[in-house]
Amino acid sequence: MTFFEYMREHYFGKEGRKSDLADDMVSDEAEFPARVSTKDRDGHRIIRDYLESCRACDACLEVFEECWEEYVVCEKSRSNTAS
Repeated sequence: MTFFEYMREHYFGKEGRKSDLADDMVSDEAEFPARVSTKDRDGHRIIRDYLESCRACDACLEVFEECWEEYVVCEKSRSNTAS
């Protein structure tokens, strides 16, 4: 699962800071690095750099960091379940 898919599945169209990020990501789907996953060695950096290039505020970057950590845990859990 990509980070984009994770955010869309868990937060898109809901309420709260994480949902605001998910909603922004979906509205920017054409430009957002949507194929990035934990399998990409530089995945976190790619998305962080993209958000910074869009002049994301500090609060948005903080939410991204929280969501990325959740996503990594989720992906580790999924890979352990699949084994």
